[in-house]
Amino acid sequence: MNDLTKKSLWVIPVVAGVLLTASATGSLYDAGNLRHGNNVFAIERSAYGRLLARLSETTIDRVWHLGVEQIVPHNIPGHSDSHAGDTGHEHCDHDHGVCEHDDGHDEHVAKGPRKSPIEATKAWFDEMRVVKYTRTNPYAISERHSQMVKREIEEMLLKSYRMDPTHYGAYNSYHLFLTTYDFGGNDKKREHARLIAERTIAEVFKEKEDPEPWLTAASAAMNLFLLDTEKFTVEDKPIPSDILKLHQSRVGYCLAQFDQLQKQSEKLGIWENLSTERQIEITQRQRFAERTFVQFEAMIARADAAKSANDEGEVATSNGDEADN
Repeated sequence: MNDLTKKSLWVIPVVAGVLLTASATGSLYDAGNLRHGNNVFAIERSAYGRLLARLSETTIDRVWHLGVEQIVPHNIPGHSDSHAGDTGHEHCDHDHGVCEHDDGHDEHVAKGPRKSPIEATKAWFDEMRVVKYTRTNPYAISERHSQMVKREIEEMLLKSYRMDPTHYGAYNSYHLFLTTYDFGGNDKKREHARLIAERTIAEVFKEKEDPEPWLTAASAAMNLFLLDTEKFTVEDKPIPSDILKLHQSRVGYCLAQFDQLQKQSEKLGIWENLSTERQIEITQRQRFAERTFVQFEAMIARADAAKSANDEGEVATSNGDEADN
C-alpha cells in the first residue's frame, strides 16, 4: 500500500459519518422533532422566557412614553430635565455655589464620584434608549411616526406574550393593543384577541403549582366576557342570563384555583420568598379580579328579574287577547 493510499483512508470514515448524520437528521426532520416553530433554543415558555417577559414590561413602557407621549419616565435620565432658561453657555447652581462656564475653564466645576463600569454601561444604554425614541423635531408628532411606534410596541408585546402567555402584564397589554381602535385594532384583530384569550386560559390550565398565572386566566375569561357581550352594550340590550352564568363560572373557577394554589404556596413558604413589591402586585391584581367577579351576581339578578317581568307581561298580554276573543 503506497503512501497516497494510506493518506486517503481517513476520507472514508469522514464521508461515512456525514452520510449517517444526514440520514439521521432527515429522519428526525420528517418526524417533526427538529421543527421548533421559530422558538429558537426553546426559550419561549421556559424559565428564561418568563423572566424576559417580566423584564420587557419596563422596556415597552419606556418606548411608549418616549415615542408616543414624548415623556421621559422618571427612572430614565433624559434631556427633558434640562431647564428652559439655560443658555448653553452657563449653568449655575446657586444653592451649592457651583458654576459651570463655557469658556474653556473648569476650575470651578465640582466633579462627582467616578461611576463604576457597570453603572456607566447602564447609563449609556439608558441614554441610547432616550436618544432613539426622542424626537428633535419641534413640531407635533406626525401620524406616520405615531403608527411606526405603535407597530413597534405591538411587535414587542407579541414577543413578550410568546415568551410567557401566562404572564399577567404580557397578556393584558397585548390584548389592549388588539382591541383598541386608536392603536390600530379592528374587527379582525378583535377575533384574534379572542383566540389569544382562549390560548392563554389553555396554557394556564397546565399550571399546578404557581398561583399567579390563574389571575391571568381570570383576566382572560373576563376579556372574553366583554368581547361576547359588547354587542348587547352597544345596542343597549340586556345581557342574557345564560351568558352571564357561563362567564361567571369560568372566572370563578380561575379565582378558586388561585386561592387553592395560593394557600399551598403560603404553607410551603414560597410566598414569603417573593419580594414585597411582587406580593403587593399580586394582591392588588387578586383584589381587582375579585371585585370584578362580584358584579356577576348583581348582573344575573337584574337579568333574571327582567326576564321574569317580560314573561309576566307576555302572559298578561296573552290572557287579554283570550278575553277579547
